[in-house]
Amino acid sequence: MLRSVSSLAMALALALLCACDSDPCEDADCAPVRNVREGDDHGDSLEAATPLEPMEPFHWVDANLDNPEDVDLFSFHVTAGRIYRFGCHGFGSGYRPSCRVELLGADGLTLPGSMATVGVTNHQSSVLATQEGTVYARVKSFSPESGFVRYYEYSLLDRGPDELANTLTEATPVSVGTTVSGTIEPAGEADIAALDAVAGRTYRLSCSGFANSHNCGMRVRSPEGELLYESKFNSRDTIETFDLQVPQDGRYTVELFISGVSSLYSGVGNYVLSVADLEP
Repeated sequence: MLRSVSSLAMALALALLCACDSDPCEDADCAPVRNVREGDDHGDSLEAATPLEPMEPFHWVDANLDNPEDVDLFSFHVTAGRIYRFGCHGFGSGYRPSCRVELLGADGLTLPGSMATVGVTNHQSSVLATQEGTVYARVKSFSPESGFVRYYEYSLLDRGPDELANTLTEATPVSVGTTVSGTIEPAGEADIAALDAVAGRTYRLSCSGFANSHNCGMRVRSPEGELLYESKFNSRDTIETFDLQVPQDGRYTVELFISGVSSLYSGVGNYVLSVADLEP
C-alpha cells in the first residue's frame, strides 16, 4: 500500500514537470495589470500609465480629468536621437489652456532636457531623446484654483531626428551654395551649423522663419569662438541676413534660434538657412 501511494505521488510530480513545458500565457493575458481607479479614463501613477504610440500630425484624442486634483499618466517608447512632443489642448480661462503637460523619466522626476511651452489653448513638452527607453507624460489641470475644465485632448508626435547639432563642438558642416531647412525644438534650443570659410571671401548667411509667428535669428562666431554677429530682432523682416567677411581660413559657426512675434508662437518653429558666396 505504501508503495502504491509513493508511485502515485511520483506520477503527479512528473505530470507537473511536463506541464511546465507549455507556455502558461498562451491562452491568457499575462501582461502587467494597470491598476486604474474605477471611473478614471487614464491611470494616476507610472505603473498605471496608458501606453501610447506616436500619432499622425493633427490627430488628437479626447480625455477627461475627473476633478481638479486628478492627473492622467501616459507612457511611450523613445529612440535616441529623435525628438518627441506630447501636447494637450483645451480651452481654459484668461487666454490659457485648461491642461498642463510634464515629461517624466522612469524615476518619476522631470525628464532632463525636456522643455514645455504654452499657447492660448495648447500646452506641450518636447524632448530630444539621448537614450532608448520609456518616457512618461503627466497631464493635470493648468490652473485648478482659477477655473477647472474637465475636457481636454492629447497627442503624441515623433518629430524625427534633429537636423543640426546643438553644440559648438559638434556643429553640423554645411556647404556654400546650399539651403538647410530645420525646426527649433525643443523650445529654447539652438541648431548649429559649421562653415569652412576661405580667407578674403565674403559669404552671405540668410535665415528666415515664419513671419506671422516667429523670426529666425543667428549668432555667428569665429574659429576661436569670438561672437561676430547676433540678431537683435528690431523688426519683423522675414529674412535675417549677415555678410561674413572672412579674415582667416577656418571653421565658423552659425547658431540658429527663433523668437516669437505674436501670441500664436508656441516656442518651437521652422527655419530655412542659406549660405552663398558673394565673390565671383
